[in-house]
Amino acid sequence: MALRVAIVEQLKRTLRMEHRTYADVAKALDLSVASVKRLFSHGDFSLARLDRICEMLGTELSELVEDANNSQAPTNQLSLAQEKAIVADPVLFLMTWLLLSRTTPEDILKTYRFSSAELQRQLIRLDRLKVVELQPGGRVKVLVSRRFSWRRGGPVQKHIHQKLLREFLASDFSEGGAEFFFHGDTVSDQSAAQLRRVIQHAIRECMDVIETDRTAPQQRHGVAFALAIRPWDYSGFVDYKR
Repeated sequence: MALRVAIVEQLKRTLRMEHRTYADVAKALDLSVASVKRLFSHGDFSLARLDRICEMLGTELSELVEDANNSQAPTNQLSLAQEKAIVADPVLFLMTWLLLSRTTPEDILKTYRFSSAELQRQLIRLDRLKVVELQPGGRVKVLVSRRFSWRRGGPVQKHIHQKLLREFLASDFSEGGAEFFFHGDTVSDQSAAQLRRVIQHAIRECMDVIETDRTAPQQRHGVAFALAIRPWDYSGFVDYKR
């Protein structure tokens, strides 16, 4: 299972490096783009399909597997010390947030009022924290997976709940482009587990949309979305329960 996931992630990296899209894969496999997205989301590739994609990319399946094995697995969670250092400084927190979203240093300078010296200073701090790795030629390698999670109950998650989430939910979601749905009900343990699987799948689908967005940075705008589930009874109703 772990190798299959690594192969799919390596395949995505290779597509990005070769400037290929899901549409190119769909054409090579004679499938719809939606079907290809599902394949990448579920990691459900046959050897024949992997061979055809590798042929399109001009590589061998054996090379893809070797690259997947040799690639450094990015971390899926930062340490408590890392999170404390990041959340203690608003500028460092912003810089971390941008870099983890794969915003390039060049685009940070274009969009935010940071000098090159300040940007470099923050990058050095994040390099020392092992969040990024500064490489020759001014390149920056992010050492954190796109699908990492902040520590449950950790410094960053607390900051998000106290600041970002309160501000996000203060809206009435009536503006154009906004969507809001809230529903509560009673379900069995089996149905609750199924709901969690649905949400996990939706998260993967959302991240795939973000990862395959090739729009120029100046044409993008900020959005936020929240998907969550937890055992919960509204406090206003609890007192009325038998």
